[in-house]
Amino acid sequence: MIDSLTYRDALDRVLACAVFFHGAESLADLAKLDFSNLLEQSGLRGQAAEISFADAAEALRADVQIGAEFSTVLAALPAREGVIARERTYSRTPERLAALGSRFGVSRERARQLEVRLRWRVEDQVGAVVKRAGLWLRRAVGPAAPPWKFRRILGLFVGDSDPAWRESAEVAVMQAGGYRYLDGVVGDAEFRKHIETARLHAPELANAAGVIDEEGLREAIGAGGLAEWESLARNAGLVRLQGHLVLRDTRRARVFLALERIGEPSVRQTIALESGLRDNSSLSSLLSSDPLFVRFTKDKWGLEEWADEPYGGVVDALVRRIEEGGGQARIDQLVQEIPRQFDVLPATVRNYLGTRKFEVLGDHVRVADAPSAPRQDLSEARDVVWAPDGTPALRFTVGEHHLKGNSQKISPAIAQYLGVGLDGSVKIPFEHPPGVHDASVIWRSYDPNGPEIGRLREALGACGIAPGEDVFLLLRREGFRIMTEGSDMLEAKPER
Repeated sequence: MIDSLTYRDALDRVLACAVFFHGAESLADLAKLDFSNLLEQSGLRGQAAEISFADAAEALRADVQIGAEFSTVLAALPAREGVIARERTYSRTPERLAALGSRFGVSRERARQLEVRLRWRVEDQVGAVVKRAGLWLRRAVGPAAPPWKFRRILGLFVGDSDPAWRESAEVAVMQAGGYRYLDGVVGDAEFRKHIETARLHAPELANAAGVIDEEGLREAIGAGGLAEWESLARNAGLVRLQGHLVLRDTRRARVFLALERIGEPSVRQTIALESGLRDNSSLSSLLSSDPLFVRFTKDKWGLEEWADEPYGGVVDALVRRIEEGGGQARIDQLVQEIPRQFDVLPATVRNYLGTRKFEVLGDHVRVADAPSAPRQDLSEARDVVWAPDGTPALRFTVGEHHLKGNSQKISPAIAQYLGVGLDGSVKIPFEHPPGVHDASVIWRSYDPNGPEIGRLREALGACGIAPGEDVFLLLRREGFRIMTEGSDMLEAKPER
C-alpha cells in the first residue's frame, strides 16, 4: 500500500506509467490509453476512491465562476425587488408573497408583479451565464450527490460572490441545474422521478413480509448503476433492515429475515435474538397468528414455505382433537394435554376455548357451526367518541408498539359498524393522511382479544404523531381520517 498521496502526486505516478509502459509523450498519446490499466500499473487502484482532485477545478475557476457578476446585478435592484430576490426568489426558504406584500404595504398581486420584474432583469442581464453554470453543475454532480459534496462543487461556481448575495447565487445555479435538497441528498429532476417511481413499484416487488426484490426494483425504475441508491430508497420511504430493503420496519419483516438468515426452524429465543425482538408474548402472538410462520415442532418455528404439513397451532390442535373425538372433546383433557404439547399456560387454552369459534356444552366443547357475535351499538363502545357532525371516532393513545407495526384492538361495535363480522376483514383507505397504505380491519373468531385495526404505522408516522399522544380516528367507511385535536369531540352521539 502506497502512503496517502495528493492528487498531484497520484497524477504524476499515472503519467510516469504512461511514459514507462506505453511510451506516451503527449496528452494526445494519453487519450489513447486505458486509464483503468494505468491505475493498476501505478499501484493506485486500491486508493483511487480516496484521492480527490476537486481542488484541480481551481484551474477553471475563472472561466466558470458567476457569483460576482450575479451579485452585482442583484445588488443594483431597486430596494423592494432586492428584498424579494434575497428572501423569496433566490432563497432556500422562500417567504410568501403575501407576507412580503404586507411588509411593503402593497397587495400580494403587486408583490408578484415586482418578482416578475426582478426575474426579467436578472434573466436579461445574467440569465445566460447562470444557465451555463447550471449545465456545468449538472456535468460535475450528476443526478445526485451528498450535500457536503454538492456544496463543495457549487462553491466552485459562486465562490466569488458578495457574501451578502452568496445564498442567492447558490440558489440561482441550483435552480438552473434543477436540483433540490432532499433527505440526506441533493437530487435533480431525474433523481426525484426515480424516487417517485421506486415508491410506486416497491410494493409490487415485495414479498408477503414486505422484503423487496432490490435488484428487480433497480431494474424497474432504470436505476441499475445510479449513485446514491441508499438515499433514493430512503426518500422513497423504504427501509434498510438487516441488509435488505423493506417496505417498513415491522415485526413481521424482522422475523422473516431472521428465519431466512438462520435457515432452519428455531425456538422463540433464537428468533428473538436474531430479529432484535424480545422473546415476549408479542413475538409468540405473531408466530401463532401470522400464516407466514408455522410451527414445526412443539417449540420450533419456521417459514411457511419450508413446510409441506406444518405442525398446527393451538387453535388447529384444538379443532383437530375435537374432530378426532367425533365432534366434541372434554375441556379438562384439552386443558391438561395441549399446554404440554405447545408449552403454553392452561389459561391460554381456556382463553381460546372461550372464544366464539368454540361452543361449550357443560364439560365438553365443540367447534361452532357458524360463529357469530351479537350486534353491539357504537354508543355503548368505551373507545368511541363523536365528532360534532355525528361521525364516530376511535379514541386511543399511541404507543411505541403502534409505530413498530402493531395493530390497535377495537370494540366489536366498531368492527360491525365498518362491515366486518367474525372471521371477516376489510381494507379501508385513509382520507388523511393521503398517499399511505390502507388500514386493515380484522376480526378472528378465535382471537380472545377481539377485532383490531392494523397497518396504522405509516399513517401515524406521516402525521408526525409521537408515543403518548391521543389520536382520534374518524370512522368513515369510505376513508379513515386521523386527528390529533379532540377538544370538540363528544362522549355521546349528538342529537340530530
